[in-house]
Amino acid sequence: MDQLTTLGLVYFIFVMVASFSVRGSAGFGGLNAPLLLIVLPAKVIVPALVLLGILSSLAIVVRDYRYIQWQHVLRTLPYALVGVVFGVFVFKSLDTKDIERGLGLFILAYGLYSLWRMVRPARPLRIPRTLLAGSMGLVAGLIGTMFGALAGVFIAVYLNILNLPKHEFRATMAATLALMGVARAFGYFAVDAITTDVLIAFAAALPLMAIGVVLGHRLHASLNQAGFTRLVGVLFVLIGGFLFFR
Repeated sequence: MDQLTTLGLVYFIFVMVASFSVRGSAGFGGLNAPLLLIVLPAKVIVPALVLLGILSSLAIVVRDYRYIQWQHVLRTLPYALVGVVFGVFVFKSLDTKDIERGLGLFILAYGLYSLWRMVRPARPLRIPRTLLAGSMGLVAGLIGTMFGALAGVFIAVYLNILNLPKHEFRATMAATLALMGVARAFGYFAVDAITTDVLIAFAAALPLMAIGVVLGHRLHASLNQAGFTRLVGVLFVLIGGFLFFR
């Protein structure tokens, strides 16, 4: 954190509050890690964001635990844990730029599809739920561990296709991400990725995360179901576009 300039510190504060406001409202985010890599090294910000993500998800779980759809958590979580194991070991070995562009294209395309689907009659789900949950869970664990973010995007794709109401969507998302986050944190500890710099970044960002989560709760409460669905679709487009075109 001591390498941040005054402008970099202001940028860090803004990104943290804004990104966790979005996560507090929708249950997931994804832009904080790519945006913060501009001012902080990946080895610092990625594990720190995972630790912060656990706490922000738990804040939603404690508040909305009665809305959690545990059957959907249990469908994705085992595959996500497999992805976490692989993600820990490939974290330093792959060309992340190419991966980002591929992920960005997928997320952007799905975001446009989800917005288009709002004005089209709903069609029955043709993909078996077990296959959809397994594939999205596996990719979420793998990519989330490698980048410190984006895990929620793939769980969100699964939950969005199921057309869950907004309270169930956010609570189920938060429960899944909290459990995945704990597994990712253990993985980082196992490979000695939780350093003093990581803990300093985590401590510095903790109050900013808390502010963001409170603002996100208020935004979530103000949205009706259509507005929430639109917010999720726009988030897909923004995250995917940023990753693909940056």
